[in-house]
Amino acid sequence: MLRGPDGRVIGVRALQGISFTAEAGDRLALLGENGSGKTTLLQVLAGIYAPDDGVVEIDGRTTALVNINLGMNAEATGHRNITLRGLASGRTRDEIEDKRAEIAAFSELGDFLDLPVETYSAGMRMRLSFAIATAFEPDVLILDEWLSAGDAAFRKKATERMRRFVDKAGILVLASHSPSLLSDTCKRALWLDQGRVRAEGPVGDILKEYNAEMERRQVSRDERAQTEIAAAQAARAAMQAEAEERAARKGRGLKPGYADGGTGGTGAEPDLDNPLARLIRRIISFLSGR
Repeated sequence: MLRGPDGRVIGVRALQGISFTAEAGDRLALLGENGSGKTTLLQVLAGIYAPDDGVVEIDGRTTALVNINLGMNAEATGHRNITLRGLASGRTRDEIEDKRAEIAAFSELGDFLDLPVETYSAGMRMRLSFAIATAFEPDVLILDEWLSAGDAAFRKKATERMRRFVDKAGILVLASHSPSLLSDTCKRALWLDQGRVRAEGPVGDILKEYNAEMERRQVSRDERAQTEIAAAQAARAAMQAEAEERAARKGRGLKPGYADGGTGGTGAEPDLDNPLARLIRRIISFLSGR
């Protein structure tokens, strides 16, 4: 947490002291709970964010599938977006033209590519974005979860394309909550915990450590939740008892027999401020005036 002079929180340091190296052929898994810094690290590697301290050095062209719709121009046509996204990824116009027919065929959008993207449904946008993003073989591929798009038939086709895409990448950095995907795809793992590197090593070893820690934390959360539930129930019972006691004290504010017009026999004075006593006085006053 970053705090101002008055002690109030003014920001969060998402990443601290991150340092690692990846070489050609590396398949690096990113592990960590939600909020651990995985997506932020991927965005820094992709050039979406600049680090406040330190440097990111990448030798080669990078494809980042962190936000697949990032960079889409809604007012431009599908064909124009193919050009814009290709140029943004560092491709030449010749390279883009070489891939245009393939992108069009894979997206299955046909004549819709001549219309503005703002006229597309969400599924159509996803198809176009996915087709463009996976058309060019990257030197470095950055993935936040495993992407697929569209209906069942298209998802099957997209999954097969993604696997080929990953296989051709020089370096892969993949963040996912799926242990099986990470163990099947990656060789090394980087475990992030509260923005710091908790551990790094073979993916199998790191997954084992990570899963054990997640189980321990879940047990701790369950125990804390049970304690909080018990405390809430005790507080509720205490409040109910206090309410019942207040009601009983208010009821004792009238002498016995006062409610039916009697004078009572205890000699105790009624609580004239008691709401019930005030109501009875109004009724008696009304009846007396008849």
